[in-house]
Amino acid sequence: MAFLRLANSATAADIYQYSLVNDWSDVQNPNGVWSYNLNNAPITTHQTFWWGQAGWGYLWFSDGGILKGSYPANQSDPWGDPTGTAHDWQDGDVVMHALSVPYGGDTTFLNVTWTSPADGTIDISGRAWDAKVFADRVISWSLMVGGQTIAERSSVYGLYRNDAGAQFESNLIGGSQLTGIPVVQGEVVEFRTVALSYYGHYVGIQEDITLTVIPEPGTSGLLLAGLVGVWLRSRR
Repeated sequence: MAFLRLANSATAADIYQYSLVNDWSDVQNPNGVWSYNLNNAPITTHQTFWWGQAGWGYLWFSDGGILKGSYPANQSDPWGDPTGTAHDWQDGDVVMHALSVPYGGDTTFLNVTWTSPADGTIDISGRAWDAKVFADRVISWSLMVGGQTIAERSSVYGLYRNDAGAQFESNLIGGSQLTGIPVVQGEVVEFRTVALSYYGHYVGIQEDITLTVIPEPGTSGLLLAGLVGVWLRSRR
């Protein structure tokens, strides 16, 4: 998480930068403002999946898992079928595997949440794409602020990260926007994936949030009055 401060004559705005990729933690969940969840409950197990990559996972073969790392190139899945090559999966990507129907995927979902630490406004940027193509698998995603959906897509099938269809801004709904969104302390931004096919799927996700916290005018006025008082005493 990065921090900036912008000041003008009336207020000083504290600006905080958050990145799902850069803020990633392998040792704690929730991880500050971020949480890696199954059905909105933080995943408690950090485990090594079958190809040696670790992440927050419900099952050891990554079904219902959220991880950051490389694609299992030249490896085999638990049933002995070759995984083949990645579609768009680069080392260091955060990848989510929505839960398959046999393990509860018809009634549950996988999600990442960000909880605002203060009142202010937020700008959101990001994208979701197909990390590994499976012809028989379909995954939807939705982006919500305070429980209200602002962007969604019915399928990431075949999308690369740089495709227009992968960008959050290309999937806004109902006149929603990604900038200047007012939030209060404790308000949640959620990115959710749901399997729409029998089996789950690997979805690459990049999500960045800028939080701007501006002191209330009354606070700034009191501060200014105090500084004026100190200056007058020094003059006397």
